[in-house]
Amino acid sequence: MKRRTLLQAGGTLAATSVAWATGCDTKTGAASATTGAAGADGARTASAAGAGAIGSRATPSSWTALGKSLDGRLIRASDAAYAKARRLYNTRYDDLKPSAIAYVQHPADIAECLAFARRYDTPVAIRSGGHSYAGWSSGNGRLIVDVSALSKVGAPSGGVTRIGAGTKLIDVYQGLAARGVTIPGGSCPTVGISGLTLGGGHGVVSRAYGLTCDSLVGATLVTADGKTVDCDKSQHSDLFWALRGAGNGNFGVVTELRFRTHPAPRAVMAYLTWPWSKAAKVLASWQKWGPVQADEIWSSCHLDARPGGTPGVSVAVFSLGTKGDLHNAVDKLADQPGGPGPASTVHITPIGYLDAMEAYAGCSSKSSAQCHTPGTLPGQTGTGQLGRETYAARSDFFDRSLSAAGIQTLMAQIESGGRKGVAGNVALTALGGAVNRVGRTDTAFVHRGSRFLAQYLTSWPANGSSSSRTAWLNSFHSAMRRHSSGAAYQNYTDPALTDWKSAYYGPAADRLAQVKHTYDPQRLFSTFPQAL
Repeated sequence: MKRRTLLQAGGTLAATSVAWATGCDTKTGAASATTGAAGADGARTASAAGAGAIGSRATPSSWTALGKSLDGRLIRASDAAYAKARRLYNTRYDDLKPSAIAYVQHPADIAECLAFARRYDTPVAIRSGGHSYAGWSSGNGRLIVDVSALSKVGAPSGGVTRIGAGTKLIDVYQGLAARGVTIPGGSCPTVGISGLTLGGGHGVVSRAYGLTCDSLVGATLVTADGKTVDCDKSQHSDLFWALRGAGNGNFGVVTELRFRTHPAPRAVMAYLTWPWSKAAKVLASWQKWGPVQADEIWSSCHLDARPGGTPGVSVAVFSLGTKGDLHNAVDKLADQPGGPGPASTVHITPIGYLDAMEAYAGCSSKSSAQCHTPGTLPGQTGTGQLGRETYAARSDFFDRSLSAAGIQTLMAQIESGGRKGVAGNVALTALGGAVNRVGRTDTAFVHRGSRFLAQYLTSWPANGSSSSRTAWLNSFHSAMRRHSSGAAYQNYTDPALTDWKSAYYGPAADRLAQVKHTYDPQRLFSTFPQAL
């Protein structure tokens, strides 16, 4: 669903200016939302988001030969489809001009592309859904390896499903729901499953089922030398460990993911609002309440900056339990000592699991084909009705509840945004439950002790000015940084982070460097600033 709209409330979509915390949650890419720029920590070439010319020894004839060698389609700047093929989800990156986009059909196509990149020193970007927050699934002068054609949802066998790396999230949910099962994931329908998974992947059933990467039991990828490698806990186990949290753009091009499935029962959605005068109490109560609920109850607290208007505060809740149990839980949120009291608006709605995922995706009234972007390229449909967005975001993990001073700082930043005419928000998402029962270094996703995750976000019209919005966003993030743990969510890629390696990977960073050396010793995939 769009980051600027919220959930179904009482059978209708309640449009708001806030970000849905799980929406479009990834820096998509088949082992990544890869590349972009060069520079930091050994990245091979280029400048931020791929914004500079990049040297390549490839000639027109060599590009033609590459196209002929592929079973998939190679699109170059002279092709009519190039304008659409080069686009990412975020319109901020519409000026990027890759050298070519290869819609690969199978691992042999990928191996051909990587051999070409090695031979002609052409930087590679890997793309699945194109949702990289930093634009690193594209870049000027790059060869985009797009895995959208690798789209399939296999029938579960022994509780395990095989999913193609380019499969869009809505297709995953619909394909599995037809068999009564699901995997944990986010809510943005056009996100690619691989980018979501390889950076962690959180959503409304994370507290019950864990992160998306926690359900991953195996993967197949093409490494820098063109070899196809299967990995799981018993073979290439170090690579499998690394893919679960640090797989985006670092080790190879993932072609298939194998997941343990979970039941997809009926669920209950809730949406509550209070007047802004109660915001401090809502925040103080929610941060004590949300992370300690039963595993089946997920929640997110939203504060919205509204240009020229009064800010908003709301709480969204999703449960795999009963309506009665959820009603009792939200009553405790409102009525706890020092709490905000009864909400101004309360909607509690029993709903089928797939219906809930489609509601969060903004697709309740759309067919499956309509719940895609329009077009004829892989991953698109001719009747697709979903658009793109223009936004910027940053993140923090919080291991402790905010102090009274922290709450006041957060509220002051929201109020400041509204006075400055900025449309923005912060979404605080409760963690705990199954997420935090995984050991901190059992996977490369090390954020296992946090109470909640914050995403700060601002959006604006395509082709509009971003300066005031991003200035507010950076001020917000800076003001809250001293209250946070110092960690950041790697799927909310943040090019402005100077301490990104410790913020994303913490104690896993050294082991990740060793895995990188083993599987990409020549650093073919290190063409963006935050490459390992």
